[in-house]
Amino acid sequence: MQQPFPGIRILLLFLLSCFIPKVYAQNSVNVILKGIVKNTNKEVIEGATLFLKNGDNGQVAQQRVSDTNGAFLFSAPAGNYVLSVSYLGKLSYQSELLKLSGPMDLGVIEIESTERSLKEVIIQSSASKPLIRIEGRKMIYNIENSTTAQGMNALEALKKTPGIIVNQDNSITLNGTSAALVMINGRQTYLQAEELAQLLKSMSSSDLKSIEVIKNPSAEYDAAGTGGIVNLILQKSIAEGFNGSINNGLAYGKTLKQNTNMNLNFRKGKVNLFGSYNHNFGHFAMDYDYDRSTNGKVYLNSNHDVDKRHNIGSSLGLDYAIDTTKTIGMVMNANFSSGGGLITPTTHIYDQATGDLLQLLKSQSSYPDQMARRYNANVNYRYKGSNRTSLDIDADYGIFDAATKNLSTNTFYDPNGVFQSANNFLVANSRDIKLYAVKADYGFPIRKARILAGAKFSEVSAENTFDQYDANTSVNIIDVNRSNTFHYKEQITAGYLKYETPINDELSLELGARLENTHSQGDLQPREGSSQSATSVVRNYLNVFPTAAITYKTKQSGTYNLSFARRIDRPAYNNLNPFSYPIDELSYWTGNPFLQPQYANTLALQYSYKKTTVSTSYTHTSDISHTITEVSEGDIIHMVPRNIGFQNNLNLTITQQLSLSKWWNMSLTGIGYRLENKVGTEAYGNYRRSRFAGTINLQQNFNLPGQLTAEISGVMNSKNISGLNTFIKSSSQVDLGLQKNLMQNKATLRLAASDIFWTNRINTDTQLNNLLLHTTYRGETRQLRLNFSYRFGNHKIKTNDSRKSGLENESQRL
Repeated sequence: MQQPFPGIRILLLFLLSCFIPKVYAQNSVNVILKGIVKNTNKEVIEGATLFLKNGDNGQVAQQRVSDTNGAFLFSAPAGNYVLSVSYLGKLSYQSELLKLSGPMDLGVIEIESTERSLKEVIIQSSASKPLIRIEGRKMIYNIENSTTAQGMNALEALKKTPGIIVNQDNSITLNGTSAALVMINGRQTYLQAEELAQLLKSMSSSDLKSIEVIKNPSAEYDAAGTGGIVNLILQKSIAEGFNGSINNGLAYGKTLKQNTNMNLNFRKGKVNLFGSYNHNFGHFAMDYDYDRSTNGKVYLNSNHDVDKRHNIGSSLGLDYAIDTTKTIGMVMNANFSSGGGLITPTTHIYDQATGDLLQLLKSQSSYPDQMARRYNANVNYRYKGSNRTSLDIDADYGIFDAATKNLSTNTFYDPNGVFQSANNFLVANSRDIKLYAVKADYGFPIRKARILAGAKFSEVSAENTFDQYDANTSVNIIDVNRSNTFHYKEQITAGYLKYETPINDELSLELGARLENTHSQGDLQPREGSSQSATSVVRNYLNVFPTAAITYKTKQSGTYNLSFARRIDRPAYNNLNPFSYPIDELSYWTGNPFLQPQYANTLALQYSYKKTTVSTSYTHTSDISHTITEVSEGDIIHMVPRNIGFQNNLNLTITQQLSLSKWWNMSLTGIGYRLENKVGTEAYGNYRRSRFAGTINLQQNFNLPGQLTAEISGVMNSKNISGLNTFIKSSSQVDLGLQKNLMQNKATLRLAASDIFWTNRINTDTQLNNLLLHTTYRGETRQLRLNFSYRFGNHKIKTNDSRKSGLENESQRL
């Protein structure tokens, strides 16, 4: 029976949640604490963040934001408290111990005037942060606050971020546009989609503090990522002394899975030492169909895929404060993945006219050995002077190597099940990637304005070895015509200049330009005796990427921001390898050495007022690339990446934070966009497709009796179009979670159910001349997860000027 439209379930859940019984106030009598926040110029401060902390353990009890008159008010049970005030990323005030036994008026709290950048993020307890907040052009999803996001890996956690879609091929798109640049702590991984997905699977969601989404980045960011930037911020303690946390969890979908995450931190005087470990153990199942009809035949293909790899990640870092303005540091990361896998495809071949079964292909792809290792080291220097002068220097070195063996057996039977023929082959594939990068950013003031300038050099060197063997006898014999080695080297030299200045009290301007020169060379080397010829493709291209932004801010009507940026997506190096890789007897993946970069120009307007943000943008993407399925002789299909035309995207996004009561908070993000694709190829002709599409992301939090916290979250993606002529059907997901703090708030127990209706699936239909394609993909998204976390050591903030490690400003190319 056909399932009802998935969006109806989310609507029903939302309506039912409105009838959750109201939680009444506790029996204790509350007293009032109030005051006014002003700066040293005696001007009231709107939007300062105030934290009322328990005076005994330092935990945040309540959070408030000063209103348009600078006023604030807390209602809390009698007791001992400490009040902290943060403004523009700086912890500006912290009171002595307040013994609150009756109404208390602190009068005027005066904080220093500051022109600090919003890039210096305020320090908040995870319990006090809203799930989603907006800072300038940046949307921040505080994933550490989400009950339903715990116990996942980082790739699964990305899917919960509003506007982000992780596709079946593990590519990441943002707000309906093309690929997004994914960074970790402001630094790029230099890995393409498959390797990046494997890295994110080896990271735990408990490692993540927040996920930042930047639609129109300024010039100091790399120009890669036509969809924008997604930056994963990792957990890092700022408390004095030794502290840490450990998280253990179990998950069950089709099989049992186990995850562990541990973070340790020691800060004493000028030294801060930190490290982490995490692992995800268990098997993950996927089912996907790849049905097609062409040249009078129908191929119905179904696959059951079990990934048996275990994932482990770790990090170790050290920061040393030379003095109050200078810091040097280093960070080392290691990620490992190993284990087997098994895919069991079955293909029924029918006569399209009569419906008679012609042949049956039974296959099996066994992966006895799959391995991936990543090592990365970063050395950095930070200088931040009192006169807004700054210098950031980073040097990175990384290694990624992976190896896979796949034994593929393929047997054909006639309609009566009688054996016809068999072909078995073994594929051994290895990838070795090395990366180097060094960059420097210097900022200095000119009167009220500020100039940022920087330079960067990066190099990626990759070697992909592919060997295919005939495995039909007891001895495996290499097929020299189907084996090769592909060498690829890419160097990017970049420099940028950015000017930012206030025009008056309400208006500010930002102008920037980034220059990037790309040199790449791809060499295909066939095996000795092969009939294939060696191929070499060399490219050099220079691009200018302008950026601009105007910000208008008033105390009464909120903030307006108009921005423009030009960005690029360079081809993944594996897509440039012209060799064909077999998937089974009837399907191949083939690279394209002539694939060109795609470019996007985006104009965006954003309006923010208190808890409401509305943004609209227009993006024109030229030379857009997409994988096209082409039919060759013998009805064999080849999936080839090609530049197919251009795309226009008109986007409207609304983010609304709602406090419906003291016990009920809601975050709603709605994204609507109109896609227009003007695309075509020589073989399939020209197409013009357009469609309205959208995404709704709703997350609700409830404070229940017994110190319980509940969460209901849901996402719905409408029908969409993609590529040359592909239609994507709607999908949705609903998650439920329950959380309770234990052991005087040192421990947390979480129970969550993800994709409870099992509606998160990918269905596509494609029609290209006489080729009809239908694909269905369903992963193990429906799971029940139980997690227990424990925090130990000192978690009190002793310093008055706490900030991130300083890695936020660096970004590098995917």
